[in-house]
Amino acid sequence: MKYRVLTCLLATVLVWPIVGAQRAAPLHVVPVALSPRDSAVHALNRLAYGPRPGEVDRVTAEGVMHWIDRQLVPRKMDDGALARRERDFRILEYDRGDLAGMYAEVQRERRERKQTANQASDTTVTPREQTARRLAGQFQELAVVRAALSERQLYEVMVDFWTNHFNVYFAKGADRFLTPDYIEHTIRPKAMGKFEDLLIATAESPAMLFYLDNWESVAP
Repeated sequence: MKYRVLTCLLATVLVWPIVGAQRAAPLHVVPVALSPRDSAVHALNRLAYGPRPGEVDRVTAEGVMHWIDRQLVPRKMDDGALARRERDFRILEYDRGDLAGMYAEVQRERRERKQTANQASDTTVTPREQTARRLAGQFQELAVVRAALSERQLYEVMVDFWTNHFNVYFAKGADRFLTPDYIEHTIRPKAMGKFEDLLIATAESPAMLFYLDNWESVAP
């Protein structure tokens, strides 16, 4: 008897949703077209770092598709305001050789201070180390300034995307002086190009090779 009751309960549980679905009124989703202004807001939120003051009106007046077409060819866009602001960032004047030399000197000075003081740690900060810290701060600030000021918004979004995708750790040893060059000369020039070119460039980059401990990779 109990098996018959259990069978009836299971049948009810399985069949009831089907019956209920048949009785329920069908749902009709009516698509609602976005207004030109809503389309501009949507594009700026998805393809840029969000709308800046007055930008929704400008993109609406220009037309979203025309704005997108221009964003897809960033080299043809005037970005003079950002270029002028970038002059304040001395980090852009240093190549990886310059930064490597500075890093090596900072490490040497630290070792000498420890030997002289005969102690495990020394909190003294030399002028060269202060410069290195300022440059590291500028490197991080520069990414924010570019995102905020650049007219090439889609380009900056893609730079950030690929930087995170092909990530290296800035605080890891030699990547302290290799990462700025990695961003400027590996990621940025190819951020809107072919994936294959970017993949090969990142794989061959000294910053990526160091980050992946490539010198420890040996044949079996």
